[in-house]
Amino acid sequence: MKSVWSYFCTSISVVKMTQKRIYSALSFNKAFYVGLAVAILIHIATLLNPYFKKEEILTQRPDTPVMHAEKVYIAPPPPPEAPPQVEKKVVRAKIIPKVVEKPVEEQPPEPEPIQETPVETAPVAVAAPVEAPPAPPAPPVVKEPPKPSADSVKMVTRTYLRSLKKQLEQIKDYPATAKRLKQEGTVRVRFTILADGKIEQIEVSESSRYSSLDNSALEAVANMGKFQPIPKLLEKERWRIEIPIQYKLNAGRS
Repeated sequence: MKSVWSYFCTSISVVKMTQKRIYSALSFNKAFYVGLAVAILIHIATLLNPYFKKEEILTQRPDTPVMHAEKVYIAPPPPPEAPPQVEKKVVRAKIIPKVVEKPVEEQPPEPEPIQETPVETAPVAVAAPVEAPPAPPAPPVVKEPPKPSADSVKMVTRTYLRSLKKQLEQIKDYPATAKRLKQEGTVRVRFTILADGKIEQIEVSESSRYSSLDNSALEAVANMGKFQPIPKLLEKERWRIEIPIQYKLNAGRS
């Protein structure tokens, strides 16, 4: 019956909705007839509904009790338990005084008495006094020779150079070409004499303006080769000397 009543109420509401929609397009009479026809069709469908109703398939056994939802009481969940309160215990540390043991002073053992044994002393040999060797005689004092005076040095130098120049004048040769051309002049020749009288490093320090005379003067010194040793009074190992050699036609070999 409930299903028939629900279908009837539904049909009426559908008819009213249909009338509202049709009123705007059709006239009142046409809407009435159409609504009436729809209501008749709904009633016919409602009457014929039991004939087309399908049998329900039972999913439960007939002897199982039916639980009605209205009669079931669901108890509310219990309130959550409060966490247990942990009591904080304050542990106070006991201060134990440290007992410092005093070290026991050990008494050293008494030393054993030392027996003194007589020590025999050997006779000490006394060395006889050693006479010191006589001191060596003092070396003889060598007296340095007296230094020569300046006048004696000048005299020896002048004598040595005069004899050297005289020997060069005797050795020199007047070139025949210079005589024929009447060439005259003085050539200053510079050279080095070693301690043993050897001559080296010969050169013309001042020319006579004639090459023949210059070459003749160089040849005269070179031909001499070696002269008397340097006097020891002069104390020279090497002596750089400059000698003038004259060439004159009337003077001859002077």
